[in-house]
Amino acid sequence: MSHLILIVDDDTELRTLYRMILEREGYTVDEASNGADALKYLSDHVPDLILMDMLMPMLGGESVMRRIQQMPALSHVRIIVLTAYPRFRDTTRYLHADQFLVKPIMPRQVVEAVRDVLSEEPRPEE
Repeated sequence: MSHLILIVDDDTELRTLYRMILEREGYTVDEASNGADALKYLSDHVPDLILMDMLMPMLGGESVMRRIQQMPALSHVRIIVLTAYPRFRDTTRYLHADQFLVKPIMPRQVVEAVRDVLSEEPRPEE
């Protein structure tokens, strides 16, 4: 069974790159260009993992992560933060991100992070 990954990033080129490398690895990938679109998507879909940028128009990654915490159906969804701003490290740790990567990120780093996070034990129900 292929894992479903949602990429949430306002950079079209990065979303395309992440999609290509992850699909090549056998993952099913969907995209959202901002946090508001991600929340719309999450109202109908439950991905296994979200690749989340932090600074985006309309609704940033921190707000999306706080909303996800309020949705019991998404409690098991894993999150990898991909950001150009190291200052978000503590915030994302508090919000239970599974990994934190600082851009620029090599494609193999994304694949390795996804593999690592998806191979971990499932999160306990909170």
